[in-house]
Amino acid sequence: MTNYKAIASARTRLLLGTAAMGLTVWTAPAVAQDTGTAAQNNTAQSGLADIVVTAQKREQSLQDVPIAITAVTEETLTANRVQSVTDLSGLAPGVTVRPAAGGSSIPTFSIRGATSYGVVPGSDKQVSIYLDGVYVSSPRGSIFDLPDLQRIEVLRGPQGTLFGRNATAGAISVSTRDPTGEFSARQVFSVGNYDLFRTRTTIDTPQFGPFSAYATFVAEDRDGDIRNLGAGTVLDRSAFGFGTATSPKTLGAKDTRSFFGALKFDPGGNFTATYKFDISRDRGTPSGIATTGIDTSQLGPLAGIANSIFATRNFDVADGRKRPKAVNNAFTIPRDQKVYGHNLTMKLDVSDALSLTNIASYRKSRVSAATQLDGAGGLTFPQSAVSPVAAIFVLGANPSLGLPANAQTLAAAIAATTPLVQGYVGRPFLFIANQNFSISKQYSNELQANYQSDFLTLTVGGVYFHGKDVTGNPLGAPTNYSLVTTNGGFGANPSLILPTIAQLNTPLNQINFSGTAQNGLSRNKATSLAAYAQAEFHVTDQLDLVGGARVTNDRKSGSLLAGTTAAPTLFAFKFDDTRVNYLAGANFRPSNDILLYAKYSTAFVTGGAVADITFSPETVRSLEGGVKADLFNRKLRTNLSVYLAKYKNVQTAQGGRNLVPARNELGTVIVTQGSSKVKGFEFEATAAPVRGVTVGASVAYTDINFGSLNPQVLATVGLTTATQDAFRPTLQPKWTGSAYAQYESGPLFGDVGVSLRGDLIWRDRFRTDSNEIRNNPNYATLRFSPAQQLVNARAALTDIGLGPVKAEVALWGRNLTNEKQQTFGLIAGFISSAEYQEARTYGIDVSFRF
Repeated sequence: MTNYKAIASARTRLLLGTAAMGLTVWTAPAVAQDTGTAAQNNTAQSGLADIVVTAQKREQSLQDVPIAITAVTEETLTANRVQSVTDLSGLAPGVTVRPAAGGSSIPTFSIRGATSYGVVPGSDKQVSIYLDGVYVSSPRGSIFDLPDLQRIEVLRGPQGTLFGRNATAGAISVSTRDPTGEFSARQVFSVGNYDLFRTRTTIDTPQFGPFSAYATFVAEDRDGDIRNLGAGTVLDRSAFGFGTATSPKTLGAKDTRSFFGALKFDPGGNFTATYKFDISRDRGTPSGIATTGIDTSQLGPLAGIANSIFATRNFDVADGRKRPKAVNNAFTIPRDQKVYGHNLTMKLDVSDALSLTNIASYRKSRVSAATQLDGAGGLTFPQSAVSPVAAIFVLGANPSLGLPANAQTLAAAIAATTPLVQGYVGRPFLFIANQNFSISKQYSNELQANYQSDFLTLTVGGVYFHGKDVTGNPLGAPTNYSLVTTNGGFGANPSLILPTIAQLNTPLNQINFSGTAQNGLSRNKATSLAAYAQAEFHVTDQLDLVGGARVTNDRKSGSLLAGTTAAPTLFAFKFDDTRVNYLAGANFRPSNDILLYAKYSTAFVTGGAVADITFSPETVRSLEGGVKADLFNRKLRTNLSVYLAKYKNVQTAQGGRNLVPARNELGTVIVTQGSSKVKGFEFEATAAPVRGVTVGASVAYTDINFGSLNPQVLATVGLTTATQDAFRPTLQPKWTGSAYAQYESGPLFGDVGVSLRGDLIWRDRFRTDSNEIRNNPNYATLRFSPAQQLVNARAALTDIGLGPVKAEVALWGRNLTNEKQQTFGLIAGFISSAEYQEARTYGIDVSFRF
């Protein structure tokens, strides 16, 4: 934490007392989902305001776009404290978002039956993320704070024609605002529980000739919501270029700094150019992970060793259903991630009918993190384990010594090895932990042309993309640690993976890692060229026919240096593939306020390889129909979409140790899961019944059926083709829903007004583990994350006059009911662990506008 923390501690006690009284007085309905309301602009006469989106590469009213799209506007973003894409969960129907496990907070999306990770080096995502029209390739590069947001558009369903590859489930389009050309300044201070202190400063310049600009700086510090019993543990990783780090006092803490700036050139003609720069630095701590179950009986002859190690623990086994107050994550350290990017958008209006737009961009990200995945930190190697481990070392190197005839030689070898193992006594021991490092950078350029006439609306374009990623660790610095064996345990088959005993305070390359499972250093390059076109033929005033296509060529190459320092192995690959996506549909308007649409579309996620394990492109074919309607003089807005989609070669991350036992060093790889069919619907409604009041709700249903599954995938979870019906989709709630209510009073006394907003976000339970018949006593409790509802609220006094300054005071709360459900579950044979919903946060914002 920085020096802000001392300031926050003093202010929190004073201001939060006022916040608590204010929140008890305000009893407005607590509700959520929003298709982009602007209630403060509504009147009893005009009804709901238009929402402008760019989902089809041009500005359109939300209600004119034949896409299942939710525009999350400034009111929704503010009320729900949306500061990054990981905060979007539930704000669009059927959309679930959570940070991936591992400490780097990579957003994991679940939309329409697809779960988008993209965490394996060389793989891609099923949900593409765009920032001001720029595709963000690396999932690690999509972790950034989002100041100066204008809106976020959540597009559901395949977006392969206009948004291209890696959008089989949908796309997230983030739009920031342009400079206004009018001088203004705004300062916002926020304090809250967990010693929160946040400051945001924004300055807009006046117009200087053809130039205008603005800049925003944000700093935020907050303690975590779970105490770390392993705090103070020092990890010396200097032997591998990572330096020394200390395990933090709390987990889930924030320590971020971000800057956003924009410069616009507008000479007053038909040409404009806007340059934007963003940079974000995050030194927060990963979420707390609790050990939720231990069953060493599954380790066979290794059970005695594991029991003696667990006897050294200073933590309790947690309830997998409720967030604990404290865990031991001694191996976890604060992450260090830096993301920045440049964007230059130039637009030329050639005529009233034709415009050209060019978007050039460069982005780079750097992430370093380490996490205690099993929650079992603080364990040490005990004296009682010395002799058994010495025997494992000996027999692992020479299994023939296990024969009765070699008993004397075996005893001598164990005696000779015992002094080496004796040196481990009292040192830290890891079962399952993770550390990773990655650098990603990308260049892209997109040229678009938009043409509009009475008969034809046409969008054409070309895209160039080139990206590079370096992910992993130097050899000798394992990414994943595990005691678990791949061949069923020691005894009948002694050719097992040896236990990994990780010394945290000495160079890891001094330990015998012979035969241990390690990841190495992965390097990947990707170049993509694409051309697309989409046309709407206005056959009549009521009927449009729509057609589009995109041709994409993807070229990938890369290498993985894996194994041990003594026996490294280099795997290299090349991938070259050309794909065509297309869309065909029809739009019909029975009246000016109702749009009926139907379409058939395709999309794909590019293929590739991890080491010499190749994976095919994932494809989807989707049939969708929808109705968008503004009713009762625009007092009610309803949007309904119904869809049926079929996925093939679904890409899924699996453990490479189990897939290819002969190559235990591969770690996690991508394989294709087979096929799946998904059907469902999404419904949103927004109403403005009286002046200043806006209410809305949404509901979504998703039904997933797996077809034939890849035998490799089944093998990783102990299933066969005969038992594949026991394999179930994970992280996919069948039902989601939300509701919200908002009130804008307008001036009540002087210019002072009241703004009230409440949101309720609900999801059904979802599976955290795919194996229906896994042999683990903790499975019944941990296989589901229970249903959850989040209540967020904000109440503000607006436009308080202080001379030339306008002030605003707002009380806010997030997860007001303090939901504690598990959001991630790991069941790794003998040990299970879980992450949990972030605890209730609340506070007060004070802002000044000049």
